[in-house]
Amino acid sequence: MPVTYLELENFKSYAGTQRIGPFFNFTCVIGPNGSGKSNLMDAMSFVLGVQSRDLRSSQMKDLIFRPPGVARDETLSAKASLVYVEPTAKKEGDAVAANNDTDDEEEGSPQKKKSRLSKKLPKGKTIIFSRVITSKGTGEYQVNGKSVTFKQYEAKLASIGVLLKARNFLVFQGDVESMARKNPKQLVEMFENISGSSELKEEYEVALKAKEDAESQTIFAFNKTKEHKSERRVLKEQKEEAERFHTLLTQRTTLKTNHFLWTLFHIHSDVQQRESTLVELQESLSENAAIVSEKEALLKTAKKEASKARSASSSKDKLRIKLEGEVDKLQPSVIESSEAISALRKRVATDTKAVSRIEKEKASHGEKISELQEEIQEYTEKENELQTEYDELKQSESGGIGSLTEEQEVQYEAIRDAAAVASAVPRRKLQSAVRSLESARAKAAKVAEEKKELTGRKDDAGRSVGELTARKETLEKSLEKTNSELSTSETTLTTLQNSLSSYQTKRATIESQLETIQNTLRQAKDDRRKGKDEERILNAIAALKRHFPGVKGRLVDLCRPSQQRYNLAVTVAGGKDMDAIVVDGKKTAFDCIKYLRDQRIGTATFLPLDSLQTPPPESTERLRAMAENDGRYRLAADVIRVSNDEYRRAVLYAVGNTVVCDSLDVARDICFSRTGRGGNSDRIKAVTVKGAVISKAGTMTGGVTKDDANRAGRFSEQKLDELRSKKESLEVQREDLDAQVGRGSGSHTAKAEDLRNAIGNLRNKEQYTKSDLEYTKKKLKEQVTLLKSSKKTFDKLEKQAVEAEEGVTEANDAVVQSRQEVRDVEEEHFAPFREETGISDLRAYDEAIGKAREDFVKKRTDIREHLAKLTAKKKYEDEKDFDSKLAKAMKKKTNQEAQLEEAEETEENLLSEVSEIKAKLADAESTLKQAMETEQEKDEIVRDARSLLKEAEGDYNKVTKTKNAEESDLMVLRQKLHENLQKARVD
Repeated sequence: MPVTYLELENFKSYAGTQRIGPFFNFTCVIGPNGSGKSNLMDAMSFVLGVQSRDLRSSQMKDLIFRPPGVARDETLSAKASLVYVEPTAKKEGDAVAANNDTDDEEEGSPQKKKSRLSKKLPKGKTIIFSRVITSKGTGEYQVNGKSVTFKQYEAKLASIGVLLKARNFLVFQGDVESMARKNPKQLVEMFENISGSSELKEEYEVALKAKEDAESQTIFAFNKTKEHKSERRVLKEQKEEAERFHTLLTQRTTLKTNHFLWTLFHIHSDVQQRESTLVELQESLSENAAIVSEKEALLKTAKKEASKARSASSSKDKLRIKLEGEVDKLQPSVIESSEAISALRKRVATDTKAVSRIEKEKASHGEKISELQEEIQEYTEKENELQTEYDELKQSESGGIGSLTEEQEVQYEAIRDAAAVASAVPRRKLQSAVRSLESARAKAAKVAEEKKELTGRKDDAGRSVGELTARKETLEKSLEKTNSELSTSETTLTTLQNSLSSYQTKRATIESQLETIQNTLRQAKDDRRKGKDEERILNAIAALKRHFPGVKGRLVDLCRPSQQRYNLAVTVAGGKDMDAIVVDGKKTAFDCIKYLRDQRIGTATFLPLDSLQTPPPESTERLRAMAENDGRYRLAADVIRVSNDEYRRAVLYAVGNTVVCDSLDVARDICFSRTGRGGNSDRIKAVTVKGAVISKAGTMTGGVTKDDANRAGRFSEQKLDELRSKKESLEVQREDLDAQVGRGSGSHTAKAEDLRNAIGNLRNKEQYTKSDLEYTKKKLKEQVTLLKSSKKTFDKLEKQAVEAEEGVTEANDAVVQSRQEVRDVEEEHFAPFREETGISDLRAYDEAIGKAREDFVKKRTDIREHLAKLTAKKKYEDEKDFDSKLAKAMKKKTNQEAQLEEAEETEENLLSEVSEIKAKLADAESTLKQAMETEQEKDEIVRDARSLLKEAEGDYNKVTKTKNAEESDLMVLRQKLHENLQKARVD
């Protein structure tokens, strides 16, 4: 029966009465975070009997709706109802009408939505399951509005297929993982609860037991019939096997004889062949020795001839080196002579060029003087033209001011210079005053600019201080609140983590123990897999116990080593007696043997406790005392524990006075060296913990078979039973722990994760708030300091501004006074000149004529300077003496040519001497080359002789090695021949 819709009243985030649905065969619930999806699933779970602690709340009151930001209303209650409607079969006419209604509604207005929703609900029998939370926080279950008990509520849900214990109605978070972790037994129990088959468990077990008893009786009857048939077949097979054995034994004897004869024949043939080969190798060895001696003599002769060739080559090389030294000695002189000749040739060429140049200059000297005279005349005319142009310009530019003659202008220049000299001191004073004025004005402007800028900074700092103070107070309050919330969350998380850590530690311990036990049981299952013979023996012992009360069981099942490391040693010490069956007396043993024979079950060894022969107590006590004094071994009987002291006699019979040693060295020392030290000649049987045995006769047996290892492991059967019980107990403990911690969104893990997320957010908020607060404090401190500093600096700037204005006024007065002093000094010099020339305003005259006069003076100066240069150059050319200069150059050239001839003659003599020495050197090199070739030929002969000797020695060594190998093989064959003869005699 499907869920139709859900009605909620003040449940979690759903205020008032809310109807959610209808739900169809496949319905999805979607929406943004915080829209109530999880609360919808919690409501369904709540109605279906899930506890409040699994719905992300600690008490039922937490499930009642509480508006955000409003205190809890203690009068509110909550209710959640789940409506099931069992659909009834529709008639054909109804279906058509429904379709028509749907078409009409699609064309209708929005007011018809509610009617359309009601029409979508199925018609039929309705069942309403409700769960109410009163204002006091208590719960109440209702079915169709009637209050019922939880058992009645659970039964009603079960009638429509909702099983609260099996939780088959919703898949909670963690259920899939929990399902995967269930063992087979738990899964079977869950399926049985869901299907309801658990109610038939007792009836099923009774029927199963009856079935097993019937099968057991049938199998017993069938096996008895089968054993009668197989016994006859076994006896017939044994007879045929005995006949085949005698035939094969005869054939084996004949074949062994033929085999020994064949082996001896081939060994003898190999010996003869090896002896003949050895004789041949001895002859070859003698020949190789002669060849080695011959090659050594040839090598010695070749070495002597090579030594003579090296001596001759060495003397020729010394002569070559001497001649090369003489050539090297003359070579610097030849190079020096060549360099001197090259330098002299360059000097001669230079002197020749100098003579030609002087002759050319002498020929062109008259023309050069004429050109200089013409150029002097040209510049003289230019000077006169320039003077004429200046006089005309002066007359035209002076106007009514007047003009000065050339002499007056020169006088005016001198007066102006004198006035400048006289006014230098007041003019410097004026310049200093002007600079002071400019500095005062700049200082005043700078102070005003700084004052304006400081005023802006002071206003900004005041506003910043107010804003930062308010921000600081807000951040401090926020940080205090965050720290409080963080402390509360961390305390809650620590408590939850301690609980979860304790759970995880306990569960990990249980899981580890279960894993270890499981591995042990799995390994034991592989190692203890029984064969058919083992099953037959166990079945036989079980049958004997049922028929004969005196049967105790196998010795291996009645005892066990005190430590696991003695398992193998005890198994080897007891031998086949460990599989023997212990009985109370001989009569019981005879009865058991008769039963086995009658039932044709098989054979077995019996140990009757009333007639077993055990070692004398004196010898046992003596060995026990020796073992205690030695400490390296102990009696095998002392390392075996029995479930009943009456079985001790069977253990003593099986192991006797055998001792168990830690190693084979200790066993050898006890068995073979004890007689010499203690003077007692009694033999002892010793067994090591690894299974090695030294018998009383002195024989030693080592190694362990798979059967021994399997038999040694049978002592662990009782321990395995204990492990199985412990495993079941641990699984129960694990289930209890899981039940305590819970699953889904209400589990410890989910709560811890939510707290970690909340703490992480709070820490981030705390960190950001602290960082922001520190930054705000730092900026506030900086702004306060800046504001104080600005106020102090502003007061200083006020004073500096007043001082700067006063400085500007004083500097301006000083400039005016200095200008008047300069005018007074200049007037003292210019007043007489004005009266003499009649020009009242010399400054106006300077402004009118000054620029033209400066250009005139500059051009005239340039012309006069060039005339002076031309005049000096003409004078220099007139004074030149080309005849003496030419004679001097010719004389120098003649001297250089004489030196060149002398150097060339010296070079020719040196080259002739060097050529003679080089000819001797070439002869010496040719002779040395021939000597070296002869030396190389002799060395090649020595290498060939050495190679032949090495080859001969290699052949000699090879033959020697082969001869030694043949002698060794021959010795082995002779030994083998002797051994086979001895073995043939024994067989």
